[in-house]
Amino acid sequence: MINSIRGTVSEKGETWICIDNQGMEYQLTASSLSISALPAVGSEARVFTWLYHKEDMMALYGFASQKERFLFLDLISVSGVGPKGAIKILSAVRADQLMMYLEEENLDALASLPGLGKKTAQKILLQLRGKLSWDDPGTPSAHSGPDAEWIESLTAMGFEKRKVVAVVKVLMKSDEIAALSSDKKEQEILRRAIVELSS
Repeated sequence: MINSIRGTVSEKGETWICIDNQGMEYQLTASSLSISALPAVGSEARVFTWLYHKEDMMALYGFASQKERFLFLDLISVSGVGPKGAIKILSAVRADQLMMYLEEENLDALASLPGLGKKTAQKILLQLRGKLSWDDPGTPSAHSGPDAEWIESLTAMGFEKRKVVAVVKVLMKSDEIAALSSDKKEQEILRRAIVELSS
């Protein structure tokens, strides 16, 4: 897989950007927000990529950030949302705002995005809420350490990530749990979290 391309921005269009890498020029389909976020023509840039490959065509998609690429991949995993539709969505809303809509289960905001009716917005919400590939840096799941492991373990059991994060954050603030040894703390947090999430 081509993870990213670094080079000179040679051209910009409404839905695409060209990057010149040592004499080889790549044209990438991109959201309007990514195109705006990338440097001006003539400047050096790094563009994260995703290669779309079918029997009759190949297309390279570009993203100004890894977060946008993760969201793009999450979106196209939903039935009824293809690469072009995902780019259209990401042209209308910032990645962090889209994540907020999903976390807050804001169906009206999702349904108002270009190309999304209420039915597709409901599909996106049902499939992606609490299961985004990219974690918000403000949540424990994006941190290194035991809290990330607890959240990963609980999410793997089928619990919704948003609820798991909230429960673990509360348990970690407990004085009773803080006084336990590392091994006992892990067991107690997992035990209490499962009880709380199952109720």
